[in-house]
Amino acid sequence: MLRLQLSALALLGTLAVVPAPRAAEAGTHAEAVAVIDDAEIEDDVSWLAAPEMEGRDAPSEGFRRAGKALASRLASLGYEPAADAEEMLRRHGGGAAPAPKDGEEGQTAVADDGFPLFHRPYTRELWKPVESGCELVLELPGEAPRSFTFGRDFVPLLDCDGKAEAPIVFAGFGIDSDKNRYDDLRGVDVEGHIVVILEGEPRHSRKFGGDEEFEAESNVWDKLGTLSKHGDGPEGVLVVRRRPAGSDPKAEDELDFRHTHASFAGVREPIQTDARRAPVAQRRPPVLEISMSCASELFGVDVEKLAERVDKSAKPAKIKPDGKFADARVRMRSKSELGGVRCDNVVGVLRGSDAALKDEYVLVGAHYDHIGVNPGGIVGAGADDNASGVSALLQVAEAFSVTPPRRSVIVCFFGSEEDGLHGSKAVAQNLPVPKEAVVAMVNLDMIGRGDAKEVAVLGLRQNPKLEDVLDRAKRLSKTGITKLVTGQGEELFARSDQYSFHEVGLPVLFFFEGLPISRNEDYHTWRDVPELVDAKKIRNTARLAYNTAWLLANDDDRPPPPAR
Repeated sequence: MLRLQLSALALLGTLAVVPAPRAAEAGTHAEAVAVIDDAEIEDDVSWLAAPEMEGRDAPSEGFRRAGKALASRLASLGYEPAADAEEMLRRHGGGAAPAPKDGEEGQTAVADDGFPLFHRPYTRELWKPVESGCELVLELPGEAPRSFTFGRDFVPLLDCDGKAEAPIVFAGFGIDSDKNRYDDLRGVDVEGHIVVILEGEPRHSRKFGGDEEFEAESNVWDKLGTLSKHGDGPEGVLVVRRRPAGSDPKAEDELDFRHTHASFAGVREPIQTDARRAPVAQRRPPVLEISMSCASELFGVDVEKLAERVDKSAKPAKIKPDGKFADARVRMRSKSELGGVRCDNVVGVLRGSDAALKDEYVLVGAHYDHIGVNPGGIVGAGADDNASGVSALLQVAEAFSVTPPRRSVIVCFFGSEEDGLHGSKAVAQNLPVPKEAVVAMVNLDMIGRGDAKEVAVLGLRQNPKLEDVLDRAKRLSKTGITKLVTGQGEELFARSDQYSFHEVGLPVLFFFEGLPISRNEDYHTWRDVPELVDAKKIRNTARLAYNTAWLLANDDDRPPPPAR
């Protein structure tokens, strides 16, 4: 994936540069509510949903980068790692999430450290690369072979294993589309070659998907099927990873293996999301994904400029190598396998102020992952889902740091919600404190769209005693919320992270933007971008959620277990 250089790091705002921890002197509840600020929320949504974050798929480089930044923010607010943090890290091999790669030195030393004890690992069974089984070598006449670097210049495409050695040929985007009167493969000798194709489709304002749609032909699995129909097909394929549209054009190439691919709601045709679903009759060659700079080295031309010309014209472009590049050959190997892959939740604890209650806890959470990039290279930014909830949780965490409550607070940023609540299940089933010490869990997920004065709250059917807490929270201070939607949306209750805690017998509440979910036509699409998110709505919901959690953390009594 792309590195965040200094220009892109500016998007991280206060998350990239860690201020000194907040002074211990406590403020008032009114002062705490006042720090929940829509300008900071807007900044946080922007960096989380930036193109460089490539959809924060868990796992991915954008996901890891976000986790480090969130850990840094918790540390800056005076939060502490969970008591069992060192044990959890040892159980998963020790250390923080993978260290920053070369070129990320623009962050402060503190941010680069990643605050490893705030990372709470869990393991998923996913496709992962086998580095020892991957290779990319360019052979030019009269020159020593040029070996490219795994993880910087190339990575395998999942489950497209094999090896090949052959001359190379450029085939544009690898698209043959009658509808768009566009054919990259006309006159290209695919058979017996290693074919180099660009990811996705031309970024033209009118042809193909234009700015708001995308074609099935942009799907990499569809392209491999098209190539296989030309004679006996290619010996191998190199897919050139393009920078996401809208990302920093000066950023250096950096590739990260895509363990999964996103699928989007509302696509015109089904999009293949898993190589294992490819038609069995299709001959699948070995495939590597390569960086744009690597592609330019293979042909001795600027491939990025060529792609930009095609973007403007929507007409296929050819590369006719000359000189030594006319006789270039490539040797390649690709290998991936199913196995355990580490992901990280981010967890911090703020100690309570009451000696009698500080060993009881209120847990407040939000998932920071999203769906990632689809097989056509289109990024799901995830501004509402769930940069909105994360930005609100950061504000709630800051508000608690202004005036610590009687009970302690656990703040959790969960991973892998989109893939089946893996991150929150890992926390709920292995809590950092005794389960009986947890008073309740409050979840923030998708709170940035719709009427700024409205919020839906789920969990009251299972926890009717929390209705009084919610009513008092609404009256505790002005929040901007005037309409609470309750008693609806039960079909969503099992689809977000609070359900993991409900399943282990803890009281929960789930704050959501509005019902039904079908009101948000951009849910799980590439259209979920920061420009469509309302920072004031997020602020209002964050204030109500903070008041709710504040009461749970200060009341003498605690709610009963949920009804089953």
